[in-house]
This record gives sequence, structure tokens and C-alpha cells, in this order.
Amino acid sequence: MTALFEYLVNFIGDNPALAGAICFAAAMGEALFIIGLVVPSTVVLVGAGTLIGLGKLNGVEIFIWTTLGATAGDAVSYWFGHFYKDKVRKIWPLSRYTQLVDKGEEFFKIHGGKSVFIGRFVPGVKSVVPGIAGMVGMNATRFTVINITSAFAWTAAHLGPGIIAGTALSAIGEVSGRLAVVLGGLLVIAFVIVMLGRWMILIIMPLFPNAHSAVVNWFARRPDRVSRWIAETFDPQHPRSTGMLVSAVVLLITMPLFFWFMGEIAPGEPMVRADVAILNMFTDLRSPIGDQLMTTITMLGDGIVVAVVALTVTAYLFLRKAWRRAVGFLIAIGGTALFVPLFKSLLERSRPMDLYTGADAFSFPSGHATLNTVLFGICAVLIAHDRSRWAKASIFTITATYVIAIGFSRVYLGAHWMSDVLAGTLFGLGMVSAFGFVFGPIHNEKVGRLTLAGLIVLILAGFGSWHVSRDFSTAMETYKPRHDRRLLTASEWQSFGWATLPDHRIELSGETKEPLVIQYAGAPDGLAKALESNGWQPAPEWTLSSATGFIVGETPADKLPALPRTQNGRQPALILIRSDDDKTTGGSRWILRLWPGNTEVLRNGTVLPLYSGSILHEEILRPMGEFSGPKIDRQAPALEDNPVRKLPGALVRTRDDGTSVVLAVDPDASAPLFSRPAQPAPQ
Repeated sequence: MTALFEYLVNFIGDNPALAGAICFAAAMGEALFIIGLVVPSTVVLVGAGTLIGLGKLNGVEIFIWTTLGATAGDAVSYWFGHFYKDKVRKIWPLSRYTQLVDKGEEFFKIHGGKSVFIGRFVPGVKSVVPGIAGMVGMNATRFTVINITSAFAWTAAHLGPGIIAGTALSAIGEVSGRLAVVLGGLLVIAFVIVMLGRWMILIIMPLFPNAHSAVVNWFARRPDRVSRWIAETFDPQHPRSTGMLVSAVVLLITMPLFFWFMGEIAPGEPMVRADVAILNMFTDLRSPIGDQLMTTITMLGDGIVVAVVALTVTAYLFLRKAWRRAVGFLIAIGGTALFVPLFKSLLERSRPMDLYTGADAFSFPSGHATLNTVLFGICAVLIAHDRSRWAKASIFTITATYVIAIGFSRVYLGAHWMSDVLAGTLFGLGMVSAFGFVFGPIHNEKVGRLTLAGLIVLILAGFGSWHVSRDFSTAMETYKPRHDRRLLTASEWQSFGWATLPDHRIELSGETKEPLVIQYAGAPDGLAKALESNGWQPAPEWTLSSATGFIVGETPADKLPALPRTQNGRQPALILIRSDDDKTTGGSRWILRLWPGNTEVLRNGTVLPLYSGSILHEEILRPMGEFSGPKIDRQAPALEDNPVRKLPGALVRTRDDGTSVVLAVDPDASAPLFSRPAQPAPQ
């Protein structure tokens, strides 16, 4: 079904001439009497709206076709009801959905003529209300006026979100292509889930009344213990059946994801580049106050604190004679404690910094994330057992916040890669789900939930505080920021060092993007000053005023802020813009970005920071004349158009893939670079 919807939306984008007819058919189909229940107009129309936002379809034409389709569908339903009257109830398959007809009649009685307008937006009755209006003899002229008016509003409500989403995805795509794909996929999945749920409730379930109870009763009549367990567990009247089902689903999701992460941390995979980029981002964001806070949080998740809490919970469960839960808790904690060092030893992934010895010196998965997820996740399951829905939500929210904070602290402090923490959390969730699935149905072991919660809070507040206060200074020294700098002489950089720097920009997702065609040593302001005479100017800063330029159709290209981009997790140190003289379509511009790295150049006794830069060309699109959206149409300029090449002493080097990079030094940093032939990079 998902593939069908995706194919239909793609077909619309590839055949704009047929898009109007497809949207007409979808809008009309959903308005047809009863038949509209199975027509996926929402997915199609929101997809068409997204294509409008992306600039692939004409918005005015699609709006007109969709409105006409919605109007025609309701009109057909009206005259169908007007002609057949009460005979509708006896026509198959309408005879299987008499409850929908009853519901529509009740809705019409309550709202009268305005139900034609309101009903178009109400799931479950919108496909029957026009027919009901015809059945009860509503005036045709009045119906037509309301029909056309509501069709306009309905069309705007369906195309509007898609247009907004398409415009947003276009902008996001300029920042991160993978992020745009992920968000677009999530939107499609959400629509499909809504549609399938709607079909299940309104169409499938009426065809099979009491099917759930029949299946459960069939298992209950069987003599074997497994069948009886299934019947008891998934009985809709069973108060814990929902929790059991949720636990099973989470377990089936988290374990495959954990092993997927294992495959993604191999050298050269995008996940590895993403880990480095995320680590660099947090390194640049660190502050003294943040370091103190994150160190405190990470110490509360240390092994000694986990051990004391686990022993206290185990002893308490045994004292309460909750034998099965106590044994299950010990198995979960003990198994996790063995699992973490075993996988660390098998994979031997290096940490971002040197910590610990033995198996703990390795990185994947994060012990802090895994053990704390299992420990506090199971405690949350025990405390939330048989509580109200709001109490459960509060307990799990507090627990998740605490565990996520510990995992985040490990990445912030540079003790783990992001994938280590995510994988450890996934494995921990799987263990918690397994515990909930196995021990959730137990109801004859009484656990003092408030007492257990109080004990955990007391241990964290008492023993945790003591541990933090005792070793805080040592931990701050252990986790202090590490800025690994590499120093090259000017001749080393010029001859081979340039080839060791990244050749393409690396996103936070690990995906490689546009080529880096500039290597610049010196102060970024010096480059901005040197290029000013060639028309390059600083990009507008992001403010509320400048951001509104994207929703105005006449904003000049040089007045739009540059979309944010990171290189290996770092923000650009300089962004320059130069508008093209030739104002084509909606305008266009060049954008130069300069990012810092971890390399410095020693030149004439002065250490200069070395930056890498890209130059992109953007065309400004004006969808429907109401927005200004930049779209990249060139990843790099021709070598002769690279403005940095014109700086005094600039050198050109060619990579193995044929792309060129220009090396330059701040013009204010003394004499030009001494020229010498390029040498191959050392192996």
C-alpha cells in the first residue's frame, strides 16, 4: 500500500499535465457515497501540495481541479441519495454499513443544512452526509451553494499543509539532504498509518464484528497452556494486555536496530563520519557551566552508583517476597553487566578519549547508557505497574529524561560517540521490554511502589551526591575539553599537507556534500576584506526580520540569510554572498563559507589557523510568487571563477578526482607563500 501511494505521488510529479486529473479523481472519489471510505485522497492531495511547495506543480491549476472534484463527488452522492431514498440501505455493499448511514442521519438531524459543510471535515460521516441530504429532500440549490463553498475550504485544508511541508522540505534539503528525506519519509508513513487506521475502523471492523473476541475465545477453548496464555494475555478485557503488546513491539524494534548500529560503525561508513561531526559540534559548544553540569550528571550514572541502586532494589524485592520479579531483575542487570564488556572486547572500537583500562577502554556500546536504561527502565516498570494512565506517563517521562540526560552527558563530555549511546539505549530498552513482557502479567506479588520510588530517590540523592562531591575534581580533570591541534609548516601544507584535509563537506549525518575548494590560512576577516572589491559582502544575519524574507516573493537574493551548514560538526567562521549581475527568474547568488579545522600553519614564526571553504551557487525560486526559496544549482565554481585564486600568492592544487583546491594566506599576514612544486601526499 505504501509503495502504491509513493508511486502515485511520484507519478503526479513526473506527469504534471495529468496531475489535475488525478487530483480531481481523488477528491471526487473520497466524496462518493460510502465509496469515499476507501479512496486515499488525503495522501494524494497532501502529496500534490508538497510538490507545489517544491515548485514542481502549478498551485492554481491543482487547486481548481481539486475543488471541482470535491464538488462533483458531493453532487453525485446527493443525487444518488435523492433518487434511491431509503432503498440505499438494501443495496450491497451499503447494506453492510447501515450504522454509517444511521450515524450520518443523526449528524444531519443535529446540524441541519450546515452539516453538508461541517461533515466534509468529519471522518466517518463525510462520505455519507451528502447522500443523506439527498435522502431527506434538502433543497438542491441550497445544497449546491454549501457544496461549492465547503469544497473551497476543504481543498485549502488538504493542499495547504502539503504546500507548507514542500516549501519547508526544500529549505531543509538545502541544509541536509538526508534530513529532508527522513522528514519526508516520516510524513508519508504518518499519512499511511492514519489511512490504514481509518480503513480498519470504518471498513474492515464492520465487516467482521466481534472478530477480536472470537479469536480470543478460540484460543481460550483449546486445552494447551500456550493457547490459554495467549487468550488471557491478549483478551481485550485484560487490564495488562496493552502493556504486553507494547512490550513485544518495542522488543521487536529495538533489537534489530541495535544490530544495525553494529554494522554501521565499520570504518568508512557514514555513521563513523557522523560521530566525528557530532563530537566536534559539542566540543565547540562546551562551556565551564555546561562541563560542571554534565560531569555531575555523568557521575550519577557511574558504575558504583548503578551497583548500589541495583543491590538496594534487589534486596527490597526479596524482602517483599516478590521472588519472580527479583530474580528477573537480577537476570536483566547481571546479563547487561556481562553483555557490555563482552561486546566492547569483540568490537574493540576506540573511544574519542582515553578512559579506563581493559574492556572498558573500548567504546561500543556505552556502558553508562546501557546499564542506566536497564536499571531505571525496569524500576519504572515496577513503580508504574497498575497505575493510572497519567501516572504511568509521568513515571516513564521522568525516567526517560534522566536516562537520556546521562547518555547525552557521555557525548557532550567526549567519553563516547553518539552511536555508542544510541545503541546502548536501544539494547537497554529491549531488556526493559523483555522484562515487562515476561513479568508484567504477574499480579500476586505486591511491590510497595511508593516505597521503591522513595528508596531510589534516596540512594541517588544521598549516595549519588556523596560520590559526586568526593570525586568531582578528578572527574572534571578527566573530562576536560581536548583540542587536538595539528601543526604544519607552510611548506608542508603546500607540498602534501593540503591533501590530508577533507575534500568534501561532511554533514552531521555523516553524508558527504559539496567539494571544499578553498584552504585559507589566517584571519577570516582578512579574506572578507580582500574579496570586498569583487562584490562579496557578509551574509545577512539571522533575525526575525531577515527570516521573513523567505515568505516574501520579492526578496532580493542578497537580502536572504544563508541557510545554516556545518562541516564536520563545526559552524562556519565566515559567510560571504555575491549576487549575480544577471537577474534571471527569481535571482541567484554565490555563497562562500569558511569552516575552522584542527590544523594550523606555521609561517614566518607565526601560527595561522587553517580553514576549509566551499562556494555554492543558488537560484532563488518563487513558488506561487509568495515565497523565496534558495535552491543549489552548482556545487562549485569553475577554477577561473574561484575568487580566492586572485589573492596574492594563491596556489592551485588538483585532487585525484580532478577537482581543484585553491591555497591562500591572509594578505595581511606578510609576504606571499613561497611557491614550490606539489608533491604526492605521504601514504
